[in-house]
Amino acid sequence: MKAQIKVDGKIISELSEKIPTYLIAINELLKNAYDAGAKVVTIKLNTREKTLQIIDNGSGMNKKDIDTLFIISKSNKMYGRKNEYGRIIQGSKGLGFLSVFKFGKLVEWRTNRNKGISFTVDFDQLISMDDISHFPIDLIEDNSIPKGTEIIIKMNTYSVRSLNEYFSLEKNYRKIINSFDDTNFIINLEINNKSCSKNNKIPLLDNEKNQQLFYVTYNSKKQEITFMHNNHMIFTEPYSFIYDQFSLDIELLIFQLKSHGKEKIDKLFFNPNDDLTPLVYFNNNLFYNYTIFDPSVMRSIKTSQVLNQMIGFIRIISKNKKIDFNSDRSQFLQNELTDSIKDFLSNINKKIQEIGSGMKEYLVKFDFLTKNEISSDYSVSHDPKEYQELIKDDFVFKKKVKIAVYDNKVTYSLFGKTATVLINDNTLPSNVENDDQKKNLQPVKFNLYCKDEQEIYIPSEQIDLKDYIDSVYNSKGELIDKKDILIIVNDKKNNNGILPSVKNSCEKNIEYQYFDLETDVAIKKIKLIFKERNVVKMKQRTKSLLITLPVKENYTVNYSDVLNRLIEQINNLPIDKNLEIISCSLRAIFEISVTAIYKSVKYNNTIQRKTNLEDGVVDIIEYVTRNQSNITQIDNASIIGYKNLKNILDGDEFGKIIKKAHLGAHHASTFITEPEIKYIAKYASLFIVITNEMLNNKDVQ
Repeated sequence: MKAQIKVDGKIISELSEKIPTYLIAINELLKNAYDAGAKVVTIKLNTREKTLQIIDNGSGMNKKDIDTLFIISKSNKMYGRKNEYGRIIQGSKGLGFLSVFKFGKLVEWRTNRNKGISFTVDFDQLISMDDISHFPIDLIEDNSIPKGTEIIIKMNTYSVRSLNEYFSLEKNYRKIINSFDDTNFIINLEINNKSCSKNNKIPLLDNEKNQQLFYVTYNSKKQEITFMHNNHMIFTEPYSFIYDQFSLDIELLIFQLKSHGKEKIDKLFFNPNDDLTPLVYFNNNLFYNYTIFDPSVMRSIKTSQVLNQMIGFIRIISKNKKIDFNSDRSQFLQNELTDSIKDFLSNINKKIQEIGSGMKEYLVKFDFLTKNEISSDYSVSHDPKEYQELIKDDFVFKKKVKIAVYDNKVTYSLFGKTATVLINDNTLPSNVENDDQKKNLQPVKFNLYCKDEQEIYIPSEQIDLKDYIDSVYNSKGELIDKKDILIIVNDKKNNNGILPSVKNSCEKNIEYQYFDLETDVAIKKIKLIFKERNVVKMKQRTKSLLITLPVKENYTVNYSDVLNRLIEQINNLPIDKNLEIISCSLRAIFEISVTAIYKSVKYNNTIQRKTNLEDGVVDIIEYVTRNQSNITQIDNASIIGYKNLKNILDGDEFGKIIKKAHLGAHHASTFITEPEIKYIAKYASLFIVITNEMLNNKDVQ
């Protein structure tokens, strides 16, 4: 006689209830897409149809993967190790599929690894089983399913309303689309066809620039806490790191906010109580824990040292097997290693606030002088060092203050700020240098790479304004570090020298300032003029022209002036007498177009730059065809027809075209025919349309 172990379906209900929030449930599903190597995952909520879709372009699942999916608490994944995609593996407990039932009871999976498969699970049927090991799941082959995985969840009214309300809060949806610290993993969120997506890089230093107190960094390899203020290094403190089971990187921005100043901070950095908080990323995934690095940690110790107006990133990496979490991954399971991580973060948090609070009052008030006016007989040596005694003895940055003496004032400069003491008559020599030395002084010399006015096409790339500086020499002929140059954009100080992408026509007045201790402030001005490209209206296909776009009348191509001129020149050449020249020119069309996509802010996180043109073109075609709506948008612009267009968008065929157009010694044909030229031109014309739509059609993702 034998006994039999059965697993009642109610265990599924109990396990799924351990996933406490929508945020945690969605994060579990995103981890599956991340581990599958997806570059893009899209979350779609349709409140009218009451559906939630999670779509990724990862590796998809085969029969073996699906079998593993439904084995509770079993996973072939090794958390913390790197997989074949070079990513740190996120899943390990084998409970990820239960997250779908947080949103609804009827769930369909559509997936394709080597072939398309769809299957559906009804939660009510599953939990009603006396023994879920006998629950039947029908797998249906469907070759129309694209590569990757799509999960479609049918939701009830309550779940739809609750999830829609959850997404309506910026602090919630911002965390979802930024739940991975990986620029090669893009998360899109669409609510009733309105979308938002992750930025290339979260602009930490763009938050409330005028109210920033400290920019603080720490790295476990360098073992040094650094404090910056107003883009200047002000203090460093060695801080030992003795652990080899994890590594750590800290990047913080600490504010001295005025009333209502918090309202302009990125809502990503708000905790559930709407207090500012740094975000903790563990192995590149957002760790929904707001106590492990608590900005208010000093309140119970010494309130005068509290610096709780803090945002930023705590990045922890570990592949140690001791790392484990509770069911919702909001807390560590306690052991020696996790205690070490928590203790270290708590201690360095306290240390940062202790150091920062000691410097805070001096930087906020910037009140370090004993007098604001002196008489001309105050000093007889006229040496700037003599004026150091006007600085308060307890001023912690006393040695860092630069002093310059002029006709009627003494100027004290520190961290980009200045304070002045007036001299009440003109008996003091005009400069601390003697007359002979003064004669040797030269005007400050700015050498810039650009002209006084420069035209830039929109949309522009992000511009580092420091890159326009070739060199700057002070009045003594000494080369100046670029970091000592103050940059003003349209009369506002630019702390990091970065000008974000400009999308509309405008002018930016850029002013470079250098404070010279001998000759006062030197200024160099330039003007950046942002303008639209000259556009060309392309005609419909005609027999007489080689390059004619398969588009409607007066279609506009505006992503490259060079391209428009090249098309005109190709069309003016007799084909039969210029086969080789035209072949190379057609290849250049592909090169210009691919480069335009690589330089676009829109795709700099989703399309990886390839050194080989053939690989680049194939990659772009495959990128477009992953999303059916992209094909539809291109079809709307063309006159080819959807079915024909879908057949033509073949990455392998485009790759062959590039090879054929290459007349180099190691790659190409030694001879090319007129029909081949026309065939290449047909694909080049279509690629122009594809590129133009990708760059200019907001509905092409």
